[in-house]
Amino acid sequence: MKTTRICLLGFLLVLAYACTPDVPDPVAQELEPDPVPSYPLNPVNDDDETGGGDNPGPSGEVSIYKDNNGDVAYIPAQFRVSDVKDEQTIRTGLVVIGPDGSEYVWVPTAKTELKMREFGSYFGGGGSLSSYRDETTLPAYQAMAKSVATYGGFYIGRYEATYVADDGNRTPVSKRHTSNDGLWMTVQYSPQDATENCAKLYAGNSTVQGFFVWGANWDTTLQWLVDSGCKTYADVASNSTPWGNYSDDSFSPNANGSFTGVWEQARANNIYDLAGNNWEWTQERYGDNYVLRSGGYNLMGGACPGNRYPAAIRDPLPGNDHHPNACIRVGLHLK
Repeated sequence: MKTTRICLLGFLLVLAYACTPDVPDPVAQELEPDPVPSYPLNPVNDDDETGGGDNPGPSGEVSIYKDNNGDVAYIPAQFRVSDVKDEQTIRTGLVVIGPDGSEYVWVPTAKTELKMREFGSYFGGGGSLSSYRDETTLPAYQAMAKSVATYGGFYIGRYEATYVADDGNRTPVSKRHTSNDGLWMTVQYSPQDATENCAKLYAGNSTVQGFFVWGANWDTTLQWLVDSGCKTYADVASNSTPWGNYSDDSFSPNANGSFTGVWEQARANNIYDLAGNNWEWTQERYGDNYVLRSGGYNLMGGACPGNRYPAAIRDPLPGNDHHPNACIRVGLHLK
């Protein structure tokens, strides 16, 4: 009887082993990134858990992009991810290209919250963040903030904005401008011009909305550079000279703000000229004034009262000011 039990047990073990499917070793597998799918997505719609309901049609779909790290971003309809390998990773700057050739970088907010921040760099106005504000009750701001909460990020222009020279409407684009290529910088653009013209971008696209960046977008982008390890806090708040087109940098002798995207040293997470080059208007407010950020090519990039201007610098000026050394940067959010 004992011998019979042992034989039966052995038979069952052999049978169980034979019926067990082969499971590949996860360590030995080489994982490939998921391709960009082209299926409808509408997380805002709560009526249908499958993402149906009022989803846009085939010509108006948001798609999901997953990179090699498993991080996710959302791509508007008619936009595509850059073909350049170094521009396909979310943590170091995912670049997407619009139907007009403009380039934008996804700023993820899962770990870097959308909000204004106290970087401690002020040229004019109050010496603390409490003196500055975004007008968060505006419908445009609320739409942007809701989108960020839903999708976990927003897009910021890869370059300082330009426009086609013969475009009477001066429609802003986000393109590299390094020569006499028919583009002009958006200097002499007032904040009122920027608000109106950015909102009109991609008007026929039901998946994306253009906007003129607020202070929260600017500060969140700078903080993301820090959180991702691209820059240190001091790099953005105290001394931006090593990575900005300033009068005291070592890589752009005799440069001015006539172009954008010229210097690779001025690239951070695939975004160019956040530090120096030209001042940049934002929708951030100080009293009735709008707030300039970034500093300029004719200034110094360190934080020394009176003559040094890191990327986080705040300088309020009247909103009807067509500043000769100030331009804008375009933002996008998903609808």
